[in-house]
Amino acid sequence: MKMPKDMISKELNDEMNKQIVEELHSAYIYMGMAAWAEEKGLHKFAAFMNTHATQEEFKHGMKFVKFIQEAGGTVKYGAIGKVTTEYENIEAVLKAAIKHEQHISARCKLIYELALEKKDYYAIEMMTWFLEEQMEEENLFEELLISYELTGKKDGYWDHRVRHPE
Repeated sequence: MKMPKDMISKELNDEMNKQIVEELHSAYIYMGMAAWAEEKGLHKFAAFMNTHATQEEFKHGMKFVKFIQEAGGTVKYGAIGKVTTEYENIEAVLKAAIKHEQHISARCKLIYELALEKKDYYAIEMMTWFLEEQMEEENLFEELLISYELTGKKDGYWDHRVRHPE
């Protein structure tokens, strides 16, 4: 169901379009991490990162698309930047993932604050969901880093012995 065009402000529409790119870029980043892990023989970690890219990040992007469309806004897809597939070890991957999730959390807070300013109660509700989701995302990668450290930072052992949270 499409709402009237005035259901979303131009500023909020613009920020959400930027967030679509951020979420799709997140998927791309995690796919790059998965490619690195696969090349190192870390098959379980590679599968986890690919699943996270497609089942979390891509879906988050599409949630913004749906919201904009239902609010009568205009979806615009921007360019997704290049990502690396080169990391020193799992610790470097996990620390990069944590830093990236903190960036995404900051973006979600910015959109939430804009929604408050515009008194867009529909966007406030959606962004509350995203803020809770971001807490889970940051905690997920923090927990993975802790488990990696507890296994003595042994990439192969960690990949084959640790059950990755889903």
